[in-house]
Amino acid sequence: MIGIGVDIGGTFVKLYVMNERGEILRKEKIETSYEHGAEGFLKQIADFINQTKAQYPDQQTAVGVGAPGDVDNQRGVLRYNPNLKFKDVDDWPLADILQRHTGIRPHVANDATLAAWGVYERVLNRQGTNVLVVTLGTGVGGGLILNKELYQGSNGTAGEIGHTKIASVKNGPQCGCGARGCLEAFVGTIGIKRRVMEGILEHPQSILAKMVEQEKNFKIELVSRAAEKGCPLALKIWEDTGFFLGIGISNCVLGLDTDTVVLTGGVSGAAKYFLPSLENVLHHQQIQTPFKKLKLVVSQDPNIGGVGAAMYAIYRETKTNLTK
Repeated sequence: MIGIGVDIGGTFVKLYVMNERGEILRKEKIETSYEHGAEGFLKQIADFINQTKAQYPDQQTAVGVGAPGDVDNQRGVLRYNPNLKFKDVDDWPLADILQRHTGIRPHVANDATLAAWGVYERVLNRQGTNVLVVTLGTGVGGGLILNKELYQGSNGTAGEIGHTKIASVKNGPQCGCGARGCLEAFVGTIGIKRRVMEGILEHPQSILAKMVEQEKNFKIELVSRAAEKGCPLALKIWEDTGFFLGIGISNCVLGLDTDTVVLTGGVSGAAKYFLPSLENVLHHQQIQTPFKKLKLVVSQDPNIGGVGAAMYAIYRETKTNLTK
């Protein structure tokens, strides 16, 4: 069986072709084109799927699609996403459109959810029974493996750790979702930038302040570069990031009693700076039972979203074939 993974982003789409052994046979990265509207954009993805089908005519083809935002995984519909700039999208029926163009019904889910399956398959090798995967980037997403199965909840929204509240819903910082006090507003790259700019106002002579001034455009790696030079402000930014992330993760672990937590995404590249603070929060929880044997893993595989989509599609189709 061949699995095709489609990882849709606001700027780029990553496409992966994989076999049942987990080997990547082909991968491409294309721009998220808005020129021909939503239908034209999906037609471009459908062309890739059809080309792959023709390349492997004697193989069954399974398709997984990871979409950013609020996804109805049962109907294959993207209900809402603020980062895709299509004007003609209202409850976007991704599965129906792709099936019409390819003859294959894709498995559609939230991108962070399918990234979680990729982590479970490739990073953990399916070791662990209950796993929380946290994706740290511009936003903060999450996915859950419960009892060794991908758990998506009643509406396909399970694992949205980024929008759990760790501060006042009245006075906390505003998140991209419109609410206040979300974890994402503190540890997503936008939240980290906000804290950096607040810190620079208080410490204009810091190494980080001078680096930001020189670079003109803020990049998250500046905070790590400044921390590498021993900048107290940068180190404090990462220490606070670990503290906030620890609160969010501890809330989930207390609620779900997971045995493993995996951090992935761009911000996880700074793990060496924020992990001590994060672990300190977990260590000082009053109820210690779910934390005593908790395994904390950092993964920085940039392919994990598309890989997860492809491998989950293969997994689902294999299960379906076995029950026929």
